[in-house]
Amino acid sequence: MNRRKFIQSSAALSAVGAAPFVPFSISTADAATITPNADESGYRALVCVFLFGGNDSHNMIVPFQTSEYNSYAASRNGQAAGNGLALPLSSLLPISPTGLGSNSLGFHPAMPSMQALFGAAAKPLAIVSNTGPLLRETTLAQYGANNWELPPQLFSHSDMQMHWQTMRPDQPALTGWGGRMADVFRVASSGRLPVSIGLGGGGIFMKGDIATPYQVMPVRYASGAINPRTRIARTPVAEINWNGTGSKPQDVFINDYSSARANLLEQQYGRLTKGSLEIGEFVGNAMYTENAGNYSLRNAVPWSSAAGVLNNPLAAQLHAVAAMIAARQALGTTRQVFFVSLGGFDNHGDQFGNVNNTKSLLAGKHYSLLSLVDQALKTFYDATVSLGVSDLVTTMTMSDFGRTRKSNGQGSDHGWGGHQLVLGGAVNGGRVYGDFPFAAKLPSIDVGEGRLLPEIAADVYTARLAQWFGANSTELATIFPNLSRFPSHLPKVASLMKS
Repeated sequence: MNRRKFIQSSAALSAVGAAPFVPFSISTADAATITPNADESGYRALVCVFLFGGNDSHNMIVPFQTSEYNSYAASRNGQAAGNGLALPLSSLLPISPTGLGSNSLGFHPAMPSMQALFGAAAKPLAIVSNTGPLLRETTLAQYGANNWELPPQLFSHSDMQMHWQTMRPDQPALTGWGGRMADVFRVASSGRLPVSIGLGGGGIFMKGDIATPYQVMPVRYASGAINPRTRIARTPVAEINWNGTGSKPQDVFINDYSSARANLLEQQYGRLTKGSLEIGEFVGNAMYTENAGNYSLRNAVPWSSAAGVLNNPLAAQLHAVAAMIAARQALGTTRQVFFVSLGGFDNHGDQFGNVNNTKSLLAGKHYSLLSLVDQALKTFYDATVSLGVSDLVTTMTMSDFGRTRKSNGQGSDHGWGGHQLVLGGAVNGGRVYGDFPFAAKLPSIDVGEGRLLPEIAADVYTARLAQWFGANSTELATIFPNLSRFPSHLPKVASLMKS
């Protein structure tokens, strides 16, 4: 679906809310021409990367032009020597986003691959600026009003994580938006593997009213490091014990539970476990067929053997994702939603490291985490290019919230709006979507301590990717029930994707 179709679909969504709106002067009659069924042609995969804890994205992407950098540095209480959080200007990796004029930006020094992808000829990487949980469009004045609807338990890890994963924060969370997408596209999986697949948590994100998610756990080396050369074998138990002869461990279990059980809990446990084992065997057989009789994924997809990648937990998950994408035909699916994650971003402290016996932000916890993200995303994108599916696979980031711009002396505290990355061949990249929080913007969006009021609702950001995935306006209203509350946010991401 192109930009014009997105605008038409956005107009159609106006009919869902209590009061209709037509934000782009598109008539409801014109919008009604949108097809009522999900587009399931071809193959598409959406890979959701959740950075648990609240990524300090104010240091992931930084103003680079001198006066804007100085404003940023002041808002972060200066540099490390004075316990401030401002990265040195000389350390930033500059980028020149289309449409920002002289207001250039810089990636965190731990992210050279993201800098390269943002500026590459294909421009597969985009930045979505200052996005986060909202219940409706909100101004600074409305935020301060006692009667305005705000996300429940704002700034709370668990509540903001739930918001990002369900997009239904104002009612009990029973399903996630990934699971509701899987409900819409369930017929796109002719095999037995569910549309929604998790490798790093995200149980509620992947759960639908109908769809049941499938969890895959990367295998570990004996040392305890996660092994990105994951073998997806017939079952996790078989991965350790089964040598290809005799009875498979899951067969013993299935046979044991084939007999009737009087206890209802035993019956349900048996059904669920039997189903998981059977799906595991189906995936294992598909991988076995796809990889010419070899359960190992060592040669399934092109993958870096660099030492850092081999011990990168996010790369391990994404390697398994790449392998399942490579085996999509054997798995019998044309749509896949993956959830992977990396934790540790709640950096109230440990932000400073030691470089040449000097206190520095060019080491420390956040530096290490962003290095893992940079390496994993680049390696995964390269794999999709090698597999010839880079235009069919889009990777997006999410995180609890941004952080306070103000330093607490050792790190930053819980914030609100933050910046996210979108990567893939279908991305209209080399751009920043939304209004980047330059100095002139800050007074109208700072709710205190440098916490930024989001100007793109998380619902709008994620819905644009669901639309690229194939959901039409009717289905978007089901997947994202609050989407019609954000008419002025919709055009900010309309051109994020090339289709």
